[in-house]
Amino acid sequence: MIVRLPRARSALGVALVGLVTACGEAPDSDARPRVAVSVVPLSFFVDRLAGDRVRTHVMIPPGANPATFEPSFAELRAVATAALYVKVGHPSFVFETTRLEGLLAERPGLRIVDASAGFDVRAGDPHVWLAPDHARAFAVRLAAALEELRLARPAELRTRLATLLAEIDALDAEIRDLLAPKRGGRFLVHHPAWGYFAQAYGLEQVAIERDGKEPDARRVAELVQQARQDGVRIVFAQPQFDTASARLIASELGARVELLDPLAYDWTANLRHVARRIAEGATP
Repeated sequence: MIVRLPRARSALGVALVGLVTACGEAPDSDARPRVAVSVVPLSFFVDRLAGDRVRTHVMIPPGANPATFEPSFAELRAVATAALYVKVGHPSFVFETTRLEGLLAERPGLRIVDASAGFDVRAGDPHVWLAPDHARAFAVRLAAALEELRLARPAELRTRLATLLAEIDALDAEIRDLLAPKRGGRFLVHHPAWGYFAQAYGLEQVAIERDGKEPDARRVAELVQQARQDGVRIVFAQPQFDTASARLIASELGARVELLDPLAYDWTANLRHVARRIAEGATP
């Protein structure tokens, strides 16, 4: 069942009562506090810090396109019952600006952690968690909220936070060493999701897509010409989006297409994988 939400505020309490009745929803048997998050990678940080003390609900499930996803009853219920909400917080993240704001407005006392808070965000790029320095600051703020709301045991939470921060620092150092020879280089992507990552390591992403639009013939020709001059051998695409443009350009270059997922759950393993692929695909 898909519930189409208006862009304006919704009468959440009334809507949920009606939906529970209409759908015959069984009572919730899990008494643990619920933490709702907008996208999968944010749930990694909640799970690492709070462990099994909470249950995490991801509003946009794995594999879904964040630009077109419509929340279901499960997402309505998650917001209505959450003890904490973790949002991306970027002004161009369409799901939050057109779907989530009305739901959160009906819960003015709900504690919210904004993953974009305190950063100079890139226009049109909400993927703030893909830079280790951003992830580190976000983890600290998330831990503070979990402790304040008593969603984790303080001593255990601090130990988990210290472990996670050490992991982030070690990964950051590993990636810096790996990508140091590529500093100043460029890599070709379909969807421009890797701007924060590129900025952190002195790289430049060149995006096929612009402002959410596929390239016209002239743009394709320009991209192919530049990529051929750069010696591009890998075109990076994203599994949530159509890869036709990436494959077209790759075929013109005699290159291959590889998928990089900015929405993967395991943040540490994913960034390590991404760094290795970009080290191979970035041009001097």
